Amino acid sequence: MLSKLVYLLLATGSNDHGVINGGAPVSNVKIGIADTPLGTPAGAALLDGLDVFEVPSSNDGHPLSVYGIHSEGQTLDTGRRPVLMLHGRTWSAIPVYHLLGGPKNAAKNEPGRASRSFMEELYDSGVQPYTFDFRGFGGTPHDSNGCVEPNVCVHDTEDVLRFIASRHGLDKSHANPDMALEHDEMPVLLGWSQGALVAQLMAQKSPDLISKLILYGSIYDPLVRYPRAPLYTESSTPKVMEPVENTFDGAIEDFTVEGTIPPEPARLFAEAGLTSDPIKAQWTHLYHFNNCDPARIQVPTLVVAGDQDPYAPLRVQSELFFNLGRGADRTWSIMSNADHAVHLLDGRHRFLKLVTAFAQNSMNDNCRIP
Repeated sequence: MLSKLVYLLLATGSNDHGVINGGAPVSNVKIGIADTPLGTPAGAALLDGLDVFEVPSSNDGHPLSVYGIHSEGQTLDTGRRPVLMLHGRTWSAIPVYHLLGGPKNAAKNEPGRASRSFMEELYDSGVQPYTFDFRGFGGTPHDSNGCVEPNVCVHDTEDVLRFIASRHGLDKSHANPDMALEHDEMPVLLGWSQGALVAQLMAQKSPDLISKLILYGSIYDPLVRYPRAPLYTESSTPKVMEPVENTFDGAIEDFTVEGTIPPEPARLFAEAGLTSDPIKAQWTHLYHFNNCDPARIQVPTLVVAGDQDPYAPLRVQSELFFNLGRGADRTWSIMSNADHAVHLLDGRHRFLKLVTAFAQNSMNDNCRIP
């Protein structure tokens, strides 16, 4: 069942001038998932089995499309550990985390079309998964800037984490002390690829919004410094970024290890990716990522990547892991015979068990220094 709920953040409000209190002016024109590629019939088919929520940014009111599974009303088990997953640089959270998911696809029972939905697999393992699209990806419309900015992604992630915490009663006290530990742990945050950099910045900025952090296939590299735009140029005309189409070959380039994924699901991932994101999202102000500093992470953290991941070589993963803050537990796992998209490969169940075990471990079992 596909639903659409509107969550109004208590910390925000609007006035007659179309301004979010404490934020930036916003347009009076209502936009949402219906105005995106996921609002088309082909796009909506990719959402089968998911609950869809619209969460307005507390900064400018921009609608963020958030996805859950069995997460509405009486179907929501608030005792499950919530996990929020962030997608990467190019593709929406839907093909990334819900490939071939949903009851309609399962009913087809066709060869090569078995679900590879990490959302479904996490739910079946006992946790409560959520994900959302950054601005300009999948079901979240572009904002007036037209580009994707890391710091905006961090702020939007904070808003979605607060939304999830509110749904699970993590912002309220509980009368039953036996339920306090189970319910009062904040969500786990997982970021993949470039989304791991967003997750890292969020953990550095607002650690109280999460209980644990998973940096999966992180492209963090202390030797990479993203340049700023020049302060002065001869031309006063702003540079216009021309739309760039995503390609089939670009969609399947992460599958590099022979025998780890059959041709059919790889092809279907490419089709889903081109449906959700036909135009490449344009990232800007990447120098925000220069603020990534592992030493500032003070929550229990799992660093995980495939042993043959070309974007997350073991040398760089070791730099990330060994420089994490000393105030919390740290785990480093290397998945054998795997590249960048471990969660989509035939051996993904090892990754699933690792993530589930890390997410479900009680905070009593982790050393965290306030």
